[in-house]
Amino acid sequence: MSHVKKIAQNAAWLLAATTAQKAIAFIAFTVIARLVGPSVTGEYHFAISITSIFVTLADLGLTPVVIRETAADEGKGLKLFGRALLVKSVLVPLAAVLAIAYAFFTGVSGDTFTAVVIAACFVMSADSVSLIWYAVIRGRRELRYEALGMFIGQILTATVGITSAYLGFGVIGLVWGLAAGSLWNVGWSIAMAYRLKLWPSDGSAILPMVLLRQAFPFALAGIFVKVYSYVDTLMLKAMHGSVAVGQYAVAYKLTYALQFLPLAFVAALYPGLANVAEKEREALKPIVNGSLRLMMIASVPMAALLSALSPRLIPLLYGPQFSGSILPLMVLPWVLIPIFLDFPIGSLLNATHRAGLKTTAMGITMLVNFALNLLLIPSMGPVGAAWAGVGSFIVLFGVGWYFARNDIDAGFMVPLLLRGLGCAAFTWIGTHFIIPPMTDIFAFTFGISIATVGLFVFGLLTVSDVLKTMKWLHRRATAPATEDEALHDK
Repeated sequence: MSHVKKIAQNAAWLLAATTAQKAIAFIAFTVIARLVGPSVTGEYHFAISITSIFVTLADLGLTPVVIRETAADEGKGLKLFGRALLVKSVLVPLAAVLAIAYAFFTGVSGDTFTAVVIAACFVMSADSVSLIWYAVIRGRRELRYEALGMFIGQILTATVGITSAYLGFGVIGLVWGLAAGSLWNVGWSIAMAYRLKLWPSDGSAILPMVLLRQAFPFALAGIFVKVYSYVDTLMLKAMHGSVAVGQYAVAYKLTYALQFLPLAFVAALYPGLANVAEKEREALKPIVNGSLRLMMIASVPMAALLSALSPRLIPLLYGPQFSGSILPLMVLPWVLIPIFLDFPIGSLLNATHRAGLKTTAMGITMLVNFALNLLLIPSMGPVGAAWAGVGSFIVLFGVGWYFARNDIDAGFMVPLLLRGLGCAAFTWIGTHFIIPPMTDIFAFTFGISIATVGLFVFGLLTVSDVLKTMKWLHRRATAPATEDEALHDK
């Protein structure tokens, strides 16, 4: 199977599962937020933000190293995997202790502190363990197992979380919902790795410090990502309280839930690029260019429609108690365009052993994000946090593109950006100024129609693309079953 077809197949598996997973997560969060209100929603988001920062210390960049090495040379990768498991046995409890200590010494108390303890001991620790087992499966480029595991885990999380909210168990019950899904993924990932005969090999010849040195750029990058992803929540809680965090959490969840599209694609793209970089370097550029165009097609309509439709979406989904989320949601979705475009660039740099450059870009972004949050949150609250996110992710994309400029021509990227911005403006203006007199269903339908027209008008999507997709879908639907598939159906 060609590299492009394998990437597409894996992306399709993970995209299908993560679409279902994120849909369930979105519905669950919406129901939970309506049941518990802004204050408990804010406490929950704050507790998870703390452990989300410290989970990076439980991995320290080991996961992408295992994926890369297993994809390039499975035998070597399994030895490195065995050593990584040993290192994890020290890192995971250490990270849990540090997360709890941070909460204690910053004055977190009551149910919120208990939630942090549960999240650190069960959610964070379990996620870190399943992450490394899924990594070796990704290295084999068999993402369907991870896709199914994530889907079932999300069902468990949603079920326990909604039940806890309905029964009034507060923030502690919500965190136990996350723990249920995380613990499931530990068992599933290990079982699937053994099914694929991906046994951890004897890695005693690999010194832990040598492994950590390889992982160091990824570890730094992970720390930078977590800091600039969650420092806004910590600042909001300190300066404006739990209700402000809850209002921001709604805009945050609505926006960042859509990251599943590039995350699913890049989960397939990264090991594929690592393999291509090792064996067919000249094939990198067309794969990356195609990925960037796909990310632009996906991100522009989402960003423009979420922003323009925020006055309709918030009251409809969350009720009047979350009216403070409308303005942040008008701003925050614009982060999607630079975020989506940065995913293929980051995968390219990591797969071609330039992780240090990606880490540098993330470090610069973290500093910019911290400064913008410090400048804007005191006076603007959640809206300031949203603008800080947009500014910092534009910086992340710009610096990443500069580092990858030899593989991504300006002659390709600049016209792509101009077409994308034109389509975004066309969609937002058309939707925002025309829909006010419409009912909700007509407003949403009109917005989607405007976005679709914009993609064609600005040349991001072509008739040829649609015809090729329809032809591919028809071929997949009418293709005869293989012998293995026929046996499986019986």
